[in-house]
Amino acid sequence: MKKLLLIALMIFALPIAAQSLRRDMLVSADWLAENLDNVILVDVGERAEYDAAHIPGARLIEREQLVTVRNGIPNELPAVADLEAAFTEAGIGNRGRIVLYGRDQLLAARAWFTLDYLGHGSRTALLDGGLPHWIALGKPVSTETAAVRPEPLQARVNQNAVTPFKAVRELVRFLEVMGDSLVIIDARSPVQFRGKEPGRDIGRAGHIPGAVNVAWDDNFTLGEVSRFLPERELRELYKDAKVSSQSTNVVYCRTGMEASVTYFVLRYLGYDASLYDGSYYEWNRQEAVPVAK
Repeated sequence: MKKLLLIALMIFALPIAAQSLRRDMLVSADWLAENLDNVILVDVGERAEYDAAHIPGARLIEREQLVTVRNGIPNELPAVADLEAAFTEAGIGNRGRIVLYGRDQLLAARAWFTLDYLGHGSRTALLDGGLPHWIALGKPVSTETAAVRPEPLQARVNQNAVTPFKAVRELVRFLEVMGDSLVIIDARSPVQFRGKEPGRDIGRAGHIPGAVNVAWDDNFTLGEVSRFLPERELRELYKDAKVSSQSTNVVYCRTGMEASVTYFVLRYLGYDASLYDGSYYEWNRQEAVPVAK
C-alpha cells in the first residue's frame, strides 16, 4: 500500500510546465508548404490511404505500429524496442524537426504522444487541419512512395507521459485532499461520460470518480475541415475544467486514443499532462475500483 501511495505522490509531484504556448508544436499548411525540404514529414494512417494520396515527401507510419493489445486491453503503447524499430525503419532518426499529419486528428495526435513518450516530443509538431485542410487549400499531393533510408531512433523514455492504473487508483483515493491541484480529464463524449450510451456493452457504464468531462472533439472548430481552436478558446475550455499552471493533469478516454488529443492540447498550451493509457477500458475491468455516473 505504501508503495502504491508513493507512486501516486511521485506523479502528483511532477514538475509543472510553464503556462506559455508552445507554438512550435502546431504548424500551418502554408508554413509546411514553404518548409517541405527542411522537415521530416510523416503521414500517420493506413497504407491504402497513403498510396491513394499523401503530401509529397511524406513517409508512412501505420496505425498498427503505434498501438498494441496488452492483457486484453486495446490501443496500448507497444514495447519501446518495437516503437524504436518502427520509427527507425521510417527513417526518422534522432535529429531534425518532425511534422506529423493524418486524415483525422486522432492518429496524428496519438503519434505525437508516442514520440513525446519516446523523448522526441520537443522536436515534433502536428499539421493543423491535417491532410483534409492541405487538400482544401489546393496544395499538391502525391502517390509516389517516399524513398527513405532507415535511420536509428533512440528512445529517451519520458515516464512522466504515462500514468499506470495503480497510480490512478491511488490518486482517486486522495483526490479530495489534492483539490484543484489534481485534475482528471475524461476525453470521451458527454454521453459516454454519463454512462448512458445506448446499444453498447461497456460494462459498468460511467466514469472514474472525480473526473471532469472535456470531450476530445471540443478542441476543434466545427465544419468539414477540423482545425484546433484558437489559444484563447482552448484556455477557456480547460479553465472551466480547473486546469491551471499549478495543476497536475491526468487524461483518459475509452482506450487512450481520444485522450491523446487532450494530452497534445495541454502540452501545446504549456500545461502538465500525463495519459492513463489503459483508460476506462482497463478501469472498468477492475471490480475493486469505484465508478461514478
